[in-house]
Amino acid sequence: MNIKAHAAVRLDNGFGDTVYHERPGSGGPILAIDNLNLWYGAAQALHGVQMSVEKGLVTALIGPSGCGKSTLLRCFNRMNDLIDGLKITGGIKLHGEDIYDRGADVIALRKRMGMVFQKPNPFPMSIYDNVVYPLRVAGVNDKTQLDETCERALKSAALWNEAKDRLDHSALGLSGGQQQRLCIARAIAADPEVLLMDEPCSALDPIATAKIEDLINDLAGHYTVVIVTHNMQQAARVSDNTAFMYLGRLIEYGDTEVVFQTPKSPKTQDYVTGRFG
Repeated sequence: MNIKAHAAVRLDNGFGDTVYHERPGSGGPILAIDNLNLWYGAAQALHGVQMSVEKGLVTALIGPSGCGKSTLLRCFNRMNDLIDGLKITGGIKLHGEDIYDRGADVIALRKRMGMVFQKPNPFPMSIYDNVVYPLRVAGVNDKTQLDETCERALKSAALWNEAKDRLDHSALGLSGGQQQRLCIARAIAADPEVLLMDEPCSALDPIATAKIEDLINDLAGHYTVVIVTHNMQQAARVSDNTAFMYLGRLIEYGDTEVVFQTPKSPKTQDYVTGRFG
């Protein structure tokens, strides 16, 4: 799955530089982050982040707690906008369009960005109604279209065989792992371009985690996936690219195999070998 890195460039990140491995042969950038800085009030959470997320690949964001992984992820669909005292400089472009432009349609942006949270959050309604919820919010009421979407999304989330005979049952009756796959089905029902996953396995047991990881591998290619994870083994298993962050700065980014096996930054080396974290 991994495409080998062939070069590295260095960008200033406040710790000396960021090691950024370039790679050939990807689908090209879908998200371009340019000198992104973010403050919560007086506290700066992101410092000059500069990277591109490549289309159709899985990108993992790793680093110790409080390093800015989830903050960066939530910049992609502008969920941080809901926080008082937020200030952002720099930019993020989706297919070349600045998502922080004053004229940007945030609702339309979020339709293009599916989101899966740390803990499963099914709505207190049927399995069927959970999956088709994004379409109904968009005004789609055609039963045939809703049925087809429900089946497609549940199959894509590897949940169809387990749920097809109880679509009218409450989603709250599913196991934790099933609920998380249901949330993934709901996220992809509207066929977004990017799937954002914020530690999607942290509340799951090893068996459910393995199913989610298999699902991520299946979804890669059709969707661009960005996943925040504290589990470095998980990042190594599921991602094509890995970004290591520390104290709000991007330290090293590129091919996962390179980042984990032959990192160029001493800080990356220390983190992936367990010397801190």
